[in-house]
Amino acid sequence: MVSCQGTSEQQFIGDWQSRTSFELEGRSHAATFVIGDKGYVIGGTSGNRTPYRHVLAFDHTAASGRGSWEVLKPFPGPARQQAVGFSLNVKGMDYGFVGTGWHQNDEKLYNDFWRYNPVDDTWEEVAPLPAYPRRGAIAFSLEVNGKEYGYVGCGWTGLTEDINSLFLSDFYEFDPDGETEIEGQMFMGQWTTVKGSGSNKRSGATVFVIENKAYISTGENTNSANATVTDFWVFDPNGTEKWKRLRAMANLNQNEDYDDDYGPLARSFGVGYVVEGKGHIVGGRSGNGFTNWEYDHIADLWTQRTSFYNNSSRWSREGMVAFSFKTGRAFVGMGKQGTGYFDEMWEFIPLIDDNVYEDL
Repeated sequence: MVSCQGTSEQQFIGDWQSRTSFELEGRSHAATFVIGDKGYVIGGTSGNRTPYRHVLAFDHTAASGRGSWEVLKPFPGPARQQAVGFSLNVKGMDYGFVGTGWHQNDEKLYNDFWRYNPVDDTWEEVAPLPAYPRRGAIAFSLEVNGKEYGYVGCGWTGLTEDINSLFLSDFYEFDPDGETEIEGQMFMGQWTTVKGSGSNKRSGATVFVIENKAYISTGENTNSANATVTDFWVFDPNGTEKWKRLRAMANLNQNEDYDDDYGPLARSFGVGYVVEGKGHIVGGRSGNGFTNWEYDHIADLWTQRTSFYNNSSRWSREGMVAFSFKTGRAFVGMGKQGTGYFDEMWEFIPLIDDNVYEDL
């Protein structure tokens, strides 16, 4: 006699495993960048409308195998949430850059940028973004002709009388070797406009980088419900076609079956990460924000993987942080759900079955 135990929960490939929790209060919508073996977290908020100036570093190579946190000197600029960060190698030295963002209590939006030196734990203000101050933008870095540049775009401004222009689709390139003069003062770095993007305006978008190309997706473009966007773009600064539109992240093609399960892909304020050469998005401001999707850039197809953080206790979270390292490891954590803010970190282990009873 054979018996089977049924389950209403579909099992997917990949496992989320608990790692060392954040050392301060749980938070969401912090800025991040990666330098070497460390992921850096700057600012964010814990729901009291007042953002932080905290700077912490997560070392994923700690002997415990679970990672470790280090508290660094506070960010010298105004406290903020929904800022962005990227890292660049400048003449053999690695630096982090943080800018834009929002102070909710003060109703203040920013377009300033700052450079972080991990050698002596110091910050220096650099050239500001020459565009609307904004929150909910995206940022990444790419190599062009052997040199690394930073890129910032999209977001929400709130500083225009045209209600249709609150959400942005503009992009800018940051050259760390340039200089910018503002009212007689010289700032390191120079920004130029990146032309050619035909993407929807969006805030709270997601980006990940594979083979020196940036894949930009999701986000929202109105303040109403069900305002998520589903167009999907790749930006290649070295290509003859710098911007290319990919398949939509929704079931929009009735003549094809590859997108039959794409319904839960739409979201805003999720995070992107890369592991085993595949891009991923997880989290976000949607009822399906717990779903974790993997992108195959060769086939231009998405496949659902194990939900965050496992298939027995799934939580949609927005404003999380994510780190992808050259060692092939990727980590996701923090964020908010309703009025709850979280401090823990999780590592996604691909290509294995989900061990739901070993996660906690």
